[in-house]
Amino acid sequence: MNRLVAYRSIEGLSQSELGEMLGVSIQTISNFESGRRPFKGDLTKLGYAPERFDIPDMSEPLHRQRASTPVSSRKRAQELLRLAGEVFIELRDRTPRTPMFDLDRYPTPTTLDEIEDDAIDVRYSLQHEKAGPIHNFTATVERAGVCIVPIAGLDGMDGLSSWVDGVPVIGVNPGVPGDRFRLTVGHELAHLMLHTRKTDNTEHEANRFAAALLFPRDDFDAAMPARPTLRDFVGLKKSWGVSVAALVYRAHELGHLNDERYRSLQIQMSTWRRNEPGKFEPVHGQLFAKLVEGNGGVDSVAGAIGVRRKHLAELVNWSHLRLR
Repeated sequence: MNRLVAYRSIEGLSQSELGEMLGVSIQTISNFESGRRPFKGDLTKLGYAPERFDIPDMSEPLHRQRASTPVSSRKRAQELLRLAGEVFIELRDRTPRTPMFDLDRYPTPTTLDEIEDDAIDVRYSLQHEKAGPIHNFTATVERAGVCIVPIAGLDGMDGLSSWVDGVPVIGVNPGVPGDRFRLTVGHELAHLMLHTRKTDNTEHEANRFAAALLFPRDDFDAAMPARPTLRDFVGLKKSWGVSVAALVYRAHELGHLNDERYRSLQIQMSTWRRNEPGKFEPVHGQLFAKLVEGNGGVDSVAGAIGVRRKHLAELVNWSHLRLR
């Protein structure tokens, strides 16, 4: 992989289209991308400095996606995530008091109890008490040195995560509503903490970890009435910042709802479609944007480190629109 492949993935270009931009043939582009020939073109035509031809290593991005999610969307998201990590490292190293990653990673869990225990350990590591809601979860994760950026155009995906040259990076679909935003960050943090590759269990494990991190089992057990109603779950949502759907699922998972009652609540929730009561706004990431702003803003940073301005601007833009 090199900058040409990454650029094409972000821009959605064919090798022919990239060749036209650089004034070379498709075969030459293919040779450049594969490393069969050293690149001798002008990378500044793409908005990148010549020294940016090589790109940082990254782990396999982990994420939950629909079967219909286009491959092009996944590739685009991956390369924006890689770019975020690349720029974050540059800015972190030149900006005093930027938080460094300081959480311990865990072996992949083998039991559900291990997941719950790992989640509680992470709550302590995040310098939060074992009990009670984490009110600004996004900022709490960022203070631990995790880079959280928006990735527009994540068709069928709420988020993804990866290690970029040893730095944890989470990308979140900016259209995710507030109650799912917290869970998405928790879900992706679980992947970073627990997983090195995708298996049949990684998504379920990440969901369980996020739920336990945001609403620990002891608190959950204490909050559950004998026969909880949807009104009870809406009240818990307001206090804990977790969607009703996720709370109902966790109540069933922990034995507070039998199968019949769980199905009944699912049917009742179906009338809400995608608009749950108790709506609240997501708390977006600020660390990356503040680093960019503190180093002169998008134009200044893009010019100083030699990356395409439009690509960098996307990574500080929490609106729902993809920049053109």
